Amino acid sequence: MLLQPQDRFAGFVVRALLGSGGSSEVYLAEDVARQRTVSLKILGAGESASPAGQARFAHEYDLAARLDHPSIVRVWDHGRFGGRMWLAAEYVDGVAASELAPALHDSRDLAVALRVLGGIAEALDYAHGRGVLHLDVKPANMLVHQHNPTLVKLSDFGSARLLDEPPPRLDGFVIASVPYAAPELLRGGPLLPATDQYALACSAVELLSGRPPFPGSDRFAIAHAQISADPPDISRRQHWIPHAVASILDKSLAKDPRARYDSCTEPMRLIAHAVRDIDPAD
Repeated sequence: MLLQPQDRFAGFVVRALLGSGGSSEVYLAEDVARQRTVSLKILGAGESASPAGQARFAHEYDLAARLDHPSIVRVWDHGRFGGRMWLAAEYVDGVAASELAPALHDSRDLAVALRVLGGIAEALDYAHGRGVLHLDVKPANMLVHQHNPTLVKLSDFGSARLLDEPPPRLDGFVIASVPYAAPELLRGGPLLPATDQYALACSAVELLSGRPPFPGSDRFAIAHAQISADPPDISRRQHWIPHAVASILDKSLAKDPRARYDSCTEPMRLIAHAVRDIDPAD
């Protein structure tokens, strides 16, 4: 842990560690000058000293900062302090949908799952309209407000690309997110808004049935399934899910991105319509 509670960093007062990864740490902090609570992401020393790391971090900020949507985490500022790159973003007092997924599945709280999926779909269509692909859509990057479950926000644009940028290298990002990765992303092919739609559909399978389309711990086997295997019929996983939902998801999970829907909101709207009269508890 780089910082402790009450430490000061670049004009922020640290309150708590929110999480850490291989190259960065994220803190709950107070922006003293603007008197607001933020999520403060601090890049590790090695990445901060690397020109490539600096460029990736600046790219993440540049793409996220151009987006202003109620279902997207706002990014406010970034800079360098004490040899470390940092980024300050809106703090969402809530939990990731990945933490809710088992509870949604166990409690059959269908309404919450549909609100999460619908809100993220709207956020993605908005971002795509501004030329931004997220490329790491998954329940872990869907934040649900603790006191207002109708408020959901898409986070983490660290893997985002502009529509006219070349595909990302097949590096740790793809390996880490392979349960939600579209075939064209795994192959290093051209990327489209439909690439995010595929990941959203994988997330929908998980939130509705308790597991992603191709569960397991062998990432290479999952990648092979994403590229070549038929998607699961989730109506077989849960008795209350109508076959129509499986058919809708089949289209969003088509191996050819051109065969998917024209937007992210369309399949989520169709799913909500298909289950409108269903009570999972029955």
